[in-house]
Amino acid sequence: MVLAALGPLGLSAQGIADVVAGLEKTGCYEADASFSVSLPQSESDVVYNVKLSSAPAVGDKLSPCGYVTEWTLDTPSGPVKGFSAYFDGHHYRYRNERLQEYHTEWDSIPFMPRGNSAGVQASAQFTDLYPAFIAQELTAMDKDSLYTVSVNPNAMFDGRKAIEIKSVMKVSDVTAMEKRFFFDASSMLPLRIDTESNPGQITEQSMLVTYRYPAEMHCPELSETALTESYPEVFEKYRENNFRIENLAGTQLPTFSLPTTTGERYTYHRGDSFASPTVIALLDPTAGFNVELVSAVRDAVDRLPSQTDVIWVFNSTNIDAIEGVVSAIRPGEHLLINGKSLARDCGAASLPVVIMADSKGKVKNVVLGFNNELGNVVLQTMALVD
Repeated sequence: MVLAALGPLGLSAQGIADVVAGLEKTGCYEADASFSVSLPQSESDVVYNVKLSSAPAVGDKLSPCGYVTEWTLDTPSGPVKGFSAYFDGHHYRYRNERLQEYHTEWDSIPFMPRGNSAGVQASAQFTDLYPAFIAQELTAMDKDSLYTVSVNPNAMFDGRKAIEIKSVMKVSDVTAMEKRFFFDASSMLPLRIDTESNPGQITEQSMLVTYRYPAEMHCPELSETALTESYPEVFEKYRENNFRIENLAGTQLPTFSLPTTTGERYTYHRGDSFASPTVIALLDPTAGFNVELVSAVRDAVDRLPSQTDVIWVFNSTNIDAIEGVVSAIRPGEHLLINGKSLARDCGAASLPVVIMADSKGKVKNVVLGFNNELGNVVLQTMALVD
């Protein structure tokens, strides 16, 4: 590595350390960024509009920050949108009508770096635009002999004092990349990043990132609940696994308000109590084994020594199809329709699902799908709750 000293700060290494320290101290962070890519063989640039929001992740060994990244790409056929998020060992990324999710308690391997590849939480699109990840990149460049790094502490950008860091990566004396960063001289926040990959070659690619900041910055709410509220359709339609529903036991049922087949409405608020312990069955009227499931649940409830209610929740509004499964309700039962939102809020990627809750609305057990032991599970679980 060759360091070129510029300006009164003296050694550029000290300049890099100052910038890195400033970036690492970034607290609640919000920015709108324009990310444009230019290719020699293309007449027009590819331009993404990116919304960045992050919060420090103190003590998290997997990431220096938790974040939610939203992006939009305008295309001739209309805008394409996606997002990614990371917090507390959970990572989500959505694009092309596919929601992928990773959870360390299921599988920690995707979060681990391998060779030159970062874990999923650090390799999601546009993650490298966050100050905390730029700090890691600058530190790595400073230690890598392939890079020549220089610092200009007296640069100007858009009429404001700035610090410029330039890095050049050479492989076998051939320039593979040139990159220039501009940071605000007082806050150390990134202002602009220019990247030239394979300059002068047929594979040359130019990338430009510019940042815009709000008057005040706020930390994002980092939780799955917040994500599902922000992207209800994505979690409802494109979720690919049942991580949330399988971890529902021990938590309170979410709020829901759904119509009945007779035009009334059943409403439950999170934290409220039921009249008695309750079984909630989430059903798709087009799925198989619905009749067997209904029979198994009812048989178990009939054998219980005390009152247990049942709520049948269908993800459809097709009354004929629904009544083909549950033709008539019994005392203590409720028949609800259009329940996709409840399935989504519970994290059910596929149906049927049977949820067993006590009278305080706390989930005691969850069964995914139908099996011959369902009735026994309902009986054994509900016999122990009140």
